[in-house]
Amino acid sequence: MVSSVKEKFRDKKYLVSLVVIASVITVSAAMVLTGDDEDSYTVWDCTFEEEDTCFKTEITEYQDCEEGDTNCEYTEEGIEEVSMFTDPVNYVKAPMTEKEYDLESLDVGENAAWDADFLKDGTFLYTEMDGTLVHHDGEEQLDTAEVDTEQFGNTGLLGVAADPEFEENSYVYLYYFNGEWQELEPDPSENVDPIYNRVSRFSFEDGELTDEKVLIDNIEGSSGHSGGRIDIGPEGYLYITTGDSEFLKAGYEELYGKAQDPEFLGGKVLRTTLEGEVPETNPDEESYVYAKGFRNPQGIDFHPETGDPYISMHGPWRYDEVNRVEAGANYGWPGERCGEPYEETVEVENTTEPVYCFNEWTIAPSGTTFVDDEEHPWYGHYFVTGLRGSMLYAIDLKDETAEQGEVFYIRETEEIDNRLRNVEYHNGSLYLFGDGYGVGKLTP
Repeated sequence: MVSSVKEKFRDKKYLVSLVVIASVITVSAAMVLTGDDEDSYTVWDCTFEEEDTCFKTEITEYQDCEEGDTNCEYTEEGIEEVSMFTDPVNYVKAPMTEKEYDLESLDVGENAAWDADFLKDGTFLYTEMDGTLVHHDGEEQLDTAEVDTEQFGNTGLLGVAADPEFEENSYVYLYYFNGEWQELEPDPSENVDPIYNRVSRFSFEDGELTDEKVLIDNIEGSSGHSGGRIDIGPEGYLYITTGDSEFLKAGYEELYGKAQDPEFLGGKVLRTTLEGEVPETNPDEESYVYAKGFRNPQGIDFHPETGDPYISMHGPWRYDEVNRVEAGANYGWPGERCGEPYEETVEVENTTEPVYCFNEWTIAPSGTTFVDDEEHPWYGHYFVTGLRGSMLYAIDLKDETAEQGEVFYIRETEEIDNRLRNVEYHNGSLYLFGDGYGVGKLTP
C-alpha cells in the first residue's frame, strides 16, 4: 500500500523514511535550519530539485527557506524526496510513500465528532462529547438529539453503534458519562477525576432519544481515561472499550492494579448482548469482562476473515499498542507496556503481547477500522487514527501478522481542519472524523 504527503502532488513520488530532530550548528547543502536561536534549531533533511524547498512544521506545511530565515514562503515546488516525517513534540518516525487515493471533504461544519457509524442507506451518525448525537447525509444535517451528560475533560458522550436492524427498530447504543463520581479509599480526587460511565440503548426517531435501556452502568473511568469505543461484532454482541481511571497518577499503589481486577470494569474490553445480558460464551458467565489489562483503548473493529476484535490503545508516553483481543486474555497494563515490564508494584502473568507497538514515538491512537471488501485494494488493512500529528496510520493485517505500518494520510489544513478522532470504512471509501471542521473521504 502506498500514500503521499499532499493530495495535490498525486503525480509525483515521495519517500518519507525517518525523523532526525536535533539541536545543531552546522548545515549541509541538503538541510535547512530554522529557529529563533541556536538551541531551537531543527534539521529538516530534504533532497532539493530546483529550489531549497523543505517539509516543515506540524507535518503538513512546505516552506521555501534560506538558512536562518524564519519567515519562509509556503511553496509546492521543488520537492523530489523528503527523508523525514515528524511530529514536533513526539518525534514521529514512520515511512510514508506515494499515495493512491483521492481526497474529498464533506462540509458538515464545526462537528467536533468523537465516534461515528454508517447506516445501510449511506447516511451516518456521529457523536460529540457535549452530548449531541447527529444524523447526517454528508450534505445536510438530518436530525440531532441530546443525551443527558456533559463534556468533562476527555469524556462525555463517546461511542455510538447503530443496531443491525436500525431501519426497523431505530435502536442506537451510546457510551456516555453518567454524571456520577467514583467513591474510593483512599480518595485520589486531588490527582485524577474518577467517574462512572454508562452504556445504554435508545430509540432515535424524529430528533429525539427515547426509551433508554441501560445495558451496563457504573463503568469506572476518569476525565482522561474512559476508553469509550463501542461496536457490534459479527456474532451480534456489543463490545466496549474502557479506560483504567488513571490511577498511576493518583499516588496510591493500592489503586494501581485496578485494570487487573476482574471486579473493576475499567481497563477492560467488555462484551454484552444487545439486551444487556452477559453472553454465555464470556470467559466468566457472570461478568461482562471479556479481556483485561488495558490503559485507555479508544478504537475497535473486527478482522474481516476471522472476526477477531482488534483495538488501539494509548500507551504511557509512546508505547501505544494495537492488540488482537482474545477471550480471557490479559494484556498486561500496568505491569507491562508493549510486553515489557513497566509498573513493578503490579504483578502480571500469562500476558498477551500486542500485535503492533509504537515504541519509538507517540501516535495517540483513537478510532480504527478494517477494510473488509475482498476486491478492495486496501482489503485487510487496519487503519488507526492518530491524535498526535492528525494522521491516519495503516497496518497490513490480512494474515493477522503485522508487517511494517505506514503513515497513510496527514491532515490537510485547507481541506479538513481537525485532529482525527475516528475512521470508518463504508462503500469503498474511508471517512475521517475529528475535532474540527469537515469530514474527509479517501477513495482509491
